[in-house]
Amino acid sequence: MKLSLGAIGIGLSILVMLQFMVFHEQTGEELTQTSSFGITFAVLVFGAGALTFKLPRLGGVIFVVAAFLAFSISNDFPDMAFWGSASLVLGTLSGLFGWKEYDLADNAESG
Repeated sequence: MKLSLGAIGIGLSILVMLQFMVFHEQTGEELTQTSSFGITFAVLVFGAGALTFKLPRLGGVIFVVAAFLAFSISNDFPDMAFWGSASLVLGTLSGLFGWKEYDLADNAESG
């Protein structure tokens, strides 16, 4: 399950990065602050997806932080509420599976 969560997280980050760097036209300006938050969200989700393979609880925490960042810019980009919700679900599942894995390893050592 960790492999699928990591792959979904990396795919999600690529979609969001494409949204902000390719499909979102800037009208003669550099990246606005909100767009840079969107790119930061994509980088955080990419890192969380990569960390989910070996450190799922840390990846889950980063997914949740990225979700709150996405919710903070959802007034300017309404679709970021969807991406934030997806990141929150990925973070919850990653943390749950990391906690379950840690609990199983702890019980194997003590018993």
